Amino acid sequence: MDQLYDGLDFFDYAAYHLNLSDWAAVARVFHPRFIEVSGCIIWERAYEEQNFSDWFEKLNGDATAVESTLNQLRLWQLVDSDTGSPVEMESEKQLAHEIAFFWRAALESAYPDRDFDGGVVETDDGPVIRFVVRR
Repeated sequence: MDQLYDGLDFFDYAAYHLNLSDWAAVARVFHPRFIEVSGCIIWERAYEEQNFSDWFEKLNGDATAVESTLNQLRLWQLVDSDTGSPVEMESEKQLAHEIAFFWRAALESAYPDRDFDGGVVETDDGPVIRFVVRR
């Protein structure tokens, strides 16, 4: 996958096609922010006070279960994959693992006193990136 489009490599393709706003959005996908709420480390994008409270109550304050529910990025939310070809499916899996690598790095950087479990989970709908605090 060295040549992506019209003979451009990954760097030239990105430089040619992405503007500053695109880069800022991509950076936040690969380096998300997390917040601590009621003993849970939650992906900032997934946190909404009432929704968190509802899940916290429904899951009886089980921080791991709450994190597992809210700290998910389903790749289909980012990538429209409609062919289902083996090459496309493998590319999606690779992308999910790249995102998971950087999510772990963001978590470990922001919370160096904690350990995290998670990574990529394969589902019928495609890869899901998910992390929880190891307790």
